[in-house]
Amino acid sequence: MSNFSRALAAIAAIALSASVQAQDYETSAFGAYAPAGGDYRRTSIDYSTWTMMLSEIVLNVGYSDRRSPRGNTIATGTRVSTGNNSRFRYEANRVIYHLVEDFHLEAITEYRRELEQLPERVNLTRLHPDEQLAYWLNLYTVATIEQVGRIYPQSDLRRARAAGSDLQMHEAPVVTILGNSLSLNDIQYNIVYRYWDDPRVIYGFFNGTIGSPRVMREAYEADRVWQQLESNGREFVNSLRGVDNSPRRLAVSRHYERAADRYFTNWPDDLRVHLRRYAGEDVMELLDSDIPVRATSDEWGIADMTNGSNRCGGAISQTLVTRRDGRTTDSMFCGGLPDNARVLMEYVIDRRIRQFRDGTL
Repeated sequence: MSNFSRALAAIAAIALSASVQAQDYETSAFGAYAPAGGDYRRTSIDYSTWTMMLSEIVLNVGYSDRRSPRGNTIATGTRVSTGNNSRFRYEANRVIYHLVEDFHLEAITEYRRELEQLPERVNLTRLHPDEQLAYWLNLYTVATIEQVGRIYPQSDLRRARAAGSDLQMHEAPVVTILGNSLSLNDIQYNIVYRYWDDPRVIYGFFNGTIGSPRVMREAYEADRVWQQLESNGREFVNSLRGVDNSPRRLAVSRHYERAADRYFTNWPDDLRVHLRRYAGEDVMELLDSDIPVRATSDEWGIADMTNGSNRCGGAISQTLVTRRDGRTTDSMFCGGLPDNARVLMEYVIDRRIRQFRDGTL
């Protein structure tokens, strides 16, 4: 039985370690989700079902070696360049959307609904702030993976519309909590960024793209959420998409710029201090050079195995397929691993071998 089959059977048991009951919330737009002070309830949420799902659909790509990719991905037997050509295309964990079937998405959708309904049974604001943070980060990740799965193989998420909506995916209301419709941006900027004052939360928001902090192969858990964010922060800062190599400027991700008003008000000095916390030798050298900071890295390519391309290459004939949102798109039948996925796997394996030999793995 696959993890998703087990997850479908377990979805109804999003477990709580204490009995729960309906609670009153504030009525202001986002004040309803503000962590309450005083004594917190000794209640914990079990996300093992979500961990089972993630372990089946997420590929661990590992740490960046900060080397620029060479050349473009060319479909075998053609002169066609497919997929993502950015400097970051071999970084960040990936969701294997090209293997995700309808029953996977059904399980993810059902799990998202269960998470939406949880605040009707327990007052989240009375839980420990770490428990609340894990809830919002998991809900965001579930809804993101669901939305990308519904519109796959859309490759550029900057232009992507939410399934069944004319609104951009991160701006559309995709979850409903206590009768209030929320977007992915609402969860990130109006709830988590608003009520948690630690910049490490930045690394909990995988927005479906290569350029964002990575998606993990496990759910966030309250008792170690900060360690998980630390791990994601270290991976991101030491990747090219976090801090790029440049002799003339410190090129950083625009994810930092979008969080500047909340966490780096004394820009860029606050950001430099933050980056030093996680920087390895290469990034520390850039920080020590005192070159100007520029938030220029902003990669919106989909974080999947094939960079949004189903092309297999060679003499395989092209066909029209129906996407999950009802529209048609060009695709190809693949008897094996699609070319872009094969190239990514070869690159990751080669990088891990080099890191193992260098003693850095």
